[in-house]
Amino acid sequence: MNRCILCYRCVKVCEQITDGRVHGVIGRGDHAEISTYIEQAIDNDFSGNVIDVCPVGALTDRTFRFKSRVWYTKPVEAHRNCDKCCGKVRLWYQGEEILRVTARKDEFGEVAKLENGEAGWICNECRFEKKHTNDWVIDGVTHVDRHSVISANHYESPEGERFEGKQLEGAALPHGEKVELGVGALDPNNV
Repeated sequence: MNRCILCYRCVKVCEQITDGRVHGVIGRGDHAEISTYIEQAIDNDFSGNVIDVCPVGALTDRTFRFKSRVWYTKPVEAHRNCDKCCGKVRLWYQGEEILRVTARKDEFGEVAKLENGEAGWICNECRFEKKHTNDWVIDGVTHVDRHSVISANHYESPEGERFEGKQLEGAALPHGEKVELGVGALDPNNV
């Protein structure tokens, strides 16, 4: 089964970051699919960026696939000095382990632009090979919109103070009522 909705975003990104076009639409009508051309492969230092632009998750990171759900991870902004790319990324932690590395996104979910106006693409070395905390300089915790599915178990007060896990129990809400959590309320296995 294929999740692809033929939005062509991956094709457009590859046109922007590669010299020649190596993939596109093959077939017509109901049989149309996006694929590489015969005897060609997407072999570029920036090919992992097609993962960030896919709106439905049809393209995934092999190192992250089936390891965890996104809402069980904690996103953190980080950077490193990289000769190939901007090096500004979002690290996705579960405990002390970095599960995935993605480009930073703007408020619309698109790859964020840098100060000079260029897209903030990251290279495959930063994305796939640098999965240790000591490879990065941590900039701070990523602000997660409270309406996002990723915000489960990540709470912020109206003043911007962050609560996580058991810290939330007994905290006062804006209208004065207290938060009461039942047994297993914050257990990620309790779905």
